[in-house]
Amino acid sequence: MTEVDRVITSRFMENIKAPPFWRMAMRANGLNDEALVDRWQVCRFSPPSHVMIDVGVALAGKGGFDAADQDKVYCVVVYFITPESETSHWYFWGMARKFKPNDPALTYSIREGHGKIFGEDMQMLEQQQANLLKHPSRRLLKLNIDAGGVNSRLVINRILFEERSA
Repeated sequence: MTEVDRVITSRFMENIKAPPFWRMAMRANGLNDEALVDRWQVCRFSPPSHVMIDVGVALAGKGGFDAADQDKVYCVVVYFITPESETSHWYFWGMARKFKPNDPALTYSIREGHGKIFGEDMQMLEQQQANLLKHPSRRLLKLNIDAGGVNSRLVINRILFEERSA
């Protein structure tokens, strides 16, 4: 794998109200959950199937991603997607957080919350797969927000082509 094989997308939001998960995390870390925050998401795709996301919030004006630990809450989320068949995959995920790592009640709460979110994701992914099977000749709509996934698919397709050509 080379650097050209990696796809990195990022999103930075300044001076916003934290979403519910991050408000809970701020409270757990002793921060005012009503305070405005600077939020970030930096997604890195590495072939064939690994996604790592640096995600978090910092008190607004404290440096965002680079803020001191006492002014932010963040975590790294990982996804490993492994084919099971032509139309199904195993989808593993995990999260390492940089706030209150030794709090088992917080770990349980986060695991339950993320499990619900990923369960909703799974329903959507299954519906997308059903649509792909039902309409195999239909071209996929590619929106600007889909750039990370589109570029990742281009990398995978190039790698598969090179493997088949070798």
